[in-house]
Amino acid sequence: MTPNTAEIWRGPSEIDGAPIVLVASGLRGTSDNRKTGPMIQTWVLRQDVSPVDAIRSGADASICGACPHRGSSGFSGRTCYVNVGQAPASIWRSWKRGTMPVVANPGARLRHPLRLGAYGDPLAVPLDAWRPWIDAAADVGRTGYTHQWATIGRRVPEWCRYVMASCDSAAETMLAWGLGWRTFRVHRRDDAAPIRPRAEVECIAESHNRTCADCRLCFGAHPSAPSIRIAAHGAGAGNFGR
Repeated sequence: MTPNTAEIWRGPSEIDGAPIVLVASGLRGTSDNRKTGPMIQTWVLRQDVSPVDAIRSGADASICGACPHRGSSGFSGRTCYVNVGQAPASIWRSWKRGTMPVVANPGARLRHPLRLGAYGDPLAVPLDAWRPWIDAAADVGRTGYTHQWATIGRRVPEWCRYVMASCDSAAETMLAWGLGWRTFRVHRRDDAAPIRPRAEVECIAESHNRTCADCRLCFGAHPSAPSIRIAAHGAGAGNFGR
């Protein structure tokens, strides 16, 4: 029987070489995330320190890179939507016990969409580790977003096929478009206007109360599809734009 949660890769971070692990949950199609719906969630975590302590010490840079939502010092000013004391911490503790099964290759087509990076940046993990899972999700789709889009240089062409650029301003979005990315922009709730008509659309999973699994606007990164914008939400939304 397919486990519901499994380690799917471990190794050095592509960001700074620190030891990280990639865990997938919801492999049987169960998910408690009401926004995404039944998607396979993947979690990029430090091997050697809990997600909460990683933020306190700055060690979360290994999995989040230069993401501005990390905050300036520990939890101060943090705008990340993820409550790391909940799912990430629980999954890390489960993995740390050493009894979690290892599934490096799904071995068959996935029955549910794949979310690259429910916590952590997908680009912290080598693309070759993702490929079996991306290929297995070809029929059901995937989502993925990265804040490392402006720093990966020659790797842009290979990665922009699979994930969208996470942006936090109009200027960033325009720059990412110029580099060939499709974007996912966070905005203040009082600033919802698109940068360019028909080039950006509001996340309908947010505005129409649909799940990501149903919506599918973020599935894939085809350059002719519109980019997405969304109001700041989640655990750190109150700090966004301050």
